[in-house]
Amino acid sequence: ALSKSTVKYSRLAADEDGYIDLQHPDRTIPVIIIGLLVFLPGFYHLRIAYYAAKGYRGYSYDDIPDFGD
Repeated sequence: ALSKSTVKYSRLAADEDGYIDLQHPDRTIPVIIIGLLVFLPGFYHLRIAYYAAKGYRGYSYDDIPDFGD
């Protein structure tokens, strides 16, 4: 039986049972939220840069905000 504090991961790992023991399970949700808050804007800007590089109509490097830098 698995406890709530384990997470399944790839079989490529060195550990034979294939589980990671979470030492701080109370931090899981905050880390996921922070990760999403960082990932989503980055993905948005990367998508604009990719489409601008490929020459898609309506996309330009000028569309990427510089946040006053």
